[in-house]
Amino acid sequence: MARSIFTKGQRVSLQSRVGLSPRTPTEFTIELRLPDNSGKPQYRIRNEEHGHERVEQGSNLELIAPGVDE
Repeated sequence: MARSIFTKGQRVSLQSRVGLSPRTPTEFTIELRLPDNSGKPQYRIRNEEHGHERVEQGSNLELIAPGVDE
């Protein structure tokens, strides 16, 4: 079983934006760990500023270091 690497409240960015609209936000907050998809962790993420919410695999997420843009 895959290990969860992100926790609720952490700020993340998408590693790959292939196929996404240029208007898709670049920074998100982890909202919820979802059940694994084929053994890979997935997460519900949200951008509060734009009200944009989506589901992404953990392998496409990168942690934003604390203090960046704060």
